[in-house]
Amino acid sequence: MRVLDHPGTLLGLLLLLVAPGKPTAGSPQAKVDCVCHNEDYVICDWGSQQKPDRNYSFYFWYQDVSKPSECQDYIQKDRLNVACHFSDCDLFMYLNMYLNDSQGQSVVPGALLLNTRVRAGKPFNLTFHNLSNHQLLLTWDTPYKRPVCLQHSVRFKSNKDAEFMELSTVNSMKFQIPSVDPEKRYIFYVKSKVNNNCASTDLWSEESSPAFWGKEVVTATPSLSSLVKTIVIPLASFLVLMLMLVALLQMERVRVVLMPRIPNPSKKFEELFTAYQVNFSEWAGVSKYTVESFKPNYYENICAITELLPSGGYLSVSSEPTAKSGGPPDPLPDPPPKASPDPATLPP
Repeated sequence: MRVLDHPGTLLGLLLLLVAPGKPTAGSPQAKVDCVCHNEDYVICDWGSQQKPDRNYSFYFWYQDVSKPSECQDYIQKDRLNVACHFSDCDLFMYLNMYLNDSQGQSVVPGALLLNTRVRAGKPFNLTFHNLSNHQLLLTWDTPYKRPVCLQHSVRFKSNKDAEFMELSTVNSMKFQIPSVDPEKRYIFYVKSKVNNNCASTDLWSEESSPAFWGKEVVTATPSLSSLVKTIVIPLASFLVLMLMLVALLQMERVRVVLMPRIPNPSKKFEELFTAYQVNFSEWAGVSKYTVESFKPNYYENICAITELLPSGGYLSVSSEPTAKSGGPPDPLPDPPPKASPDPATLPP
């Protein structure tokens, strides 16, 4: 394509050269990204992802237009222009544009063909059709003006699958699944993009809202019996254990009051039992002289008293203590001899 054959392009280049302000080495070079959405409108963005340090004015025109137009619908962020929205979308005409900042400096990003930056709208109205032999047909609609120019991607899985299956070469707005299990629950997503016959874009649309097919998985709500088993019974068991523990503590206190423990003297007088071998006087510090002074230093004889019996015998009234336990008693002393009668006193 020669520039002279397209006077609009030549005029655009001249306008870029004479646009107010000159790009300087120190001026920031903002990058403009334009996307044609569903061939309905265009959004040219230069600061929604990264906040610009100054305010810009956006000018654009197609090659068949002789005069640039300033954006009439800015998208702002923190009171700064970050993008421009306009409704004129032509995929096969060069879009020329430049930014002009508030200091009179211009940034010239160049020109582009929007057929490389076109994005279709997301599919909607996903519908299922049951076929024979457990086959399933999925259809959908699109907001794109030329459905024949679209290719689609279908992503689905069942509630038993760990990962999604995806098929991205669907060229019509229907998709047939050869075999499905009615006992499973399936989820489907669909997205679209303009195919290579109509554009050279690589931008996919947003995914559709999820569509479900199959046996509905009912999330079991906890019943009263399960609540009793999982909450009430453990809580009641815990309370009973606490009450038993308190009762045991109270019973221990009562037992101590009614039957106090007998103290072990070995713990109180450990030295008496270990070092002094239960010698209390030595442990108490009493001198040996004092201890000896309490011992008797004399000896008394024990007199035996007997009583004569009429039969000629005698009865011991007081005598020495008996022998040790288990031994025979000490023998009694012999009785005194009888006195012989005086012959003078005998009768004749």
